[in-house]
Amino acid sequence: MTSKILVPLDGSTLAELALSCAALLAGGLPAVLVVLRAVSLPSDIKEVLDRVDLPADARTAPLASAAHDYLKQIAHPLQQNGLSVSAIVRCGPAENAILDCVAQLGIQQIVMATHGYGGISRWVHGSIAERVLLAASAPVLLVRAQKDAGDPSLKPLSCQRILVPLDGSPVAEQVLPIASSVAKALGAELVLFRVPAISTSTYLAGDSYVPLDHLIETANQDTEKYLQRTAEGVRGQGIQVSTAIQVGGVANAIIDYAEANRIDLIAMCTHGRTGLARWALGSVADRVLRAGRIPLLLVRAR
Repeated sequence: MTSKILVPLDGSTLAELALSCAALLAGGLPAVLVVLRAVSLPSDIKEVLDRVDLPADARTAPLASAAHDYLKQIAHPLQQNGLSVSAIVRCGPAENAILDCVAQLGIQQIVMATHGYGGISRWVHGSIAERVLLAASAPVLLVRAQKDAGDPSLKPLSCQRILVPLDGSPVAEQVLPIASSVAKALGAELVLFRVPAISTSTYLAGDSYVPLDHLIETANQDTEKYLQRTAEGVRGQGIQVSTAIQVGGVANAIIDYAEANRIDLIAMCTHGRTGLARWALGSVADRVLRAGRIPLLLVRAR
């Protein structure tokens, strides 16, 4: 079965920032790019047309026609670069159109910019991104939109290093098959990353306190053993793998390491010790997404 990557667009240049990432993945896998535009009438116009005896299809026909023309313009340069592109226009709310396409077309991955008609906050915390992240069966790659990004069309893009934050749990490791497939397709290196967990319950041993530096050293050793065991399983697939440890708060450690070590993509499971919501739309993934321009691939935990 041919892999398919869905790219939802809203007609803005900011939303089109997702195209470069999607094109890179589609060329490496390879996969068909499915560019989607959802159209709907503004509420004030809909109220006026409700008073007129006009079929629903006729009301949205001009919008749909314009959307088809727009997607043709988007598809042409991608096809010129040798990519297979399918354009789809759906009438209705964007989140419904995205989820319907994922279910009906067997989409393997969604690539979207963290931007929509309501701005970045709408896609990060609002109904569109929330429903897509929590309801879609496919992984979601979020590209943070930048207002000063200029023309996003087919800018040269490479993906040489992918950071994979782990927390030691089997649930968090569910990101590994997806991250590994992307790394293999693009010839990228996977960097398995973990922040050592120091248990305060072990600080007191018997009637005496264990020195903090000893606890940190032990935590680092345990973390390195875990990462090396995990890395061996990935190396068996012919993928270049390295490991990294950094002390600190989870989100800050991920951000600091990524910015200092030429990371091109961060891939993480939407799961943490405090549950799905924390990683999907809470402090960790949210702060990682907001902190810089590095794309973030989120895999929903099952």
